[in-house]
Amino acid sequence: MTDIQILETVTFRLNDGVSDADFMTAARGLDGYLDRCEGLCARTLSCDDTGLWREDYVWANEAAAKSADAGFMAAPEAQAFMALVSRESVKMAHAQVALHRSVTDMVA
Repeated sequence: MTDIQILETVTFRLNDGVSDADFMTAARGLDGYLDRCEGLCARTLSCDDTGLWREDYVWANEAAAKSADAGFMAAPEAQAFMALVSRESVKMAHAQVALHRSVTDMVA
């Protein structure tokens, strides 16, 4: 199997004074960059009750994940997004997807 999906998980906190509403505007704006990336299968953004944000991307394969990562910081949409994020808090991890099942997969 050569095309194993990759789960990219990024956790971070917002800079002091950034409202959730302003951040969500920038987060939605990031879709412009993501739409130009090949191989994006899914994106989820969430925040826990401590203010720790988590963004999960499922990529079609490792090459797609690496390509998106390589161009991220140069994209204007990413710069607007990252201007609101505490860079010191950013943690990123990648893993091979062992099982992925969505609601649409279960409805038959």
